[in-house]
Amino acid sequence: MSFGSQSGRTRSGSKSFSNREKKLKRKKQDFHNHKRLHEQPEGPVDLGEVRARTLLTLERLGRQVLSTEPGGYDLEHWIKSLNSLLDDFQEKLGDGRVTTEFLETRERVVGSLAVPKTGEIESEMESLAIEESESAAAVEDARSRSAERLSSLKEQRAAKEGELEEGRERLVELRKSNQSRGLFSRVLRSAPSTEEAEAKLAGLEAELRSLDEEIERSQRARAAGEGDPALLEAQRKLEAARARLAELESAMQASLQLASEREAATKALAEAISAMGVDAGAAAPRPA
Repeated sequence: MSFGSQSGRTRSGSKSFSNREKKLKRKKQDFHNHKRLHEQPEGPVDLGEVRARTLLTLERLGRQVLSTEPGGYDLEHWIKSLNSLLDDFQEKLGDGRVTTEFLETRERVVGSLAVPKTGEIESEMESLAIEESESAAAVEDARSRSAERLSSLKEQRAAKEGELEEGRERLVELRKSNQSRGLFSRVLRSAPSTEEAEAKLAGLEAELRSLDEEIERSQRARAAGEGDPALLEAQRKLEAARARLAELESAMQASLQLASEREAATKALAEAISAMGVDAGAAAPRPA
């Protein structure tokens, strides 16, 4: 009985293994059928369609905006895309149909699209970046000095105001003291005079008014961006450096883009391709 049981398990295992083989075989067949559906036919190439696709791609390349970021799609990548497109077009068209005009145009326009040299622009931008940083520091330093000056004036005013208040209190006490003395003291003029205290108060009041005027002038000058000549000069240099940097960045962008040159190149190539005698519906053997 044990032998029969073992035999039954063996047959069951063989049947399961057989099912797995069938499923695997069916998956392989489905994969090959799917692959065949996506493979290009082995028939001839429609030259009119090839030319139309090439012209459309050239038009898109001519309008393409390049990246100026490190590692981005730059001019070198764009030239590689252009050459790849033209290589594919020539291969499908065949050497017998490629005109001398097209080959000469390709050599001329692709050779003219060299990566521009921007060393001088970059060097000036580096110098201006240093100047911008130094000018910004000078502006900050001048503003700090101006703020410290204004703070110092306010502290002086507070101190004078305190002195003035104390002087007024002493004058009041002095007057009260003089009033409380007897007639004899007043007759002998032995009472302390208030003239000196009053004169000192007048001087403190004048100093306080002067400080108030200076504080007001300083605040108006800061609000209007005027005042300290060092601050004004530092601001002028900073604005000039930033304006020049903006101009150079724009020039760098235009230099790296070569937008008009690339558009002219693709247009010249499109004209050379359009001039080829390829009739609509014409066919050529598909390249191996």
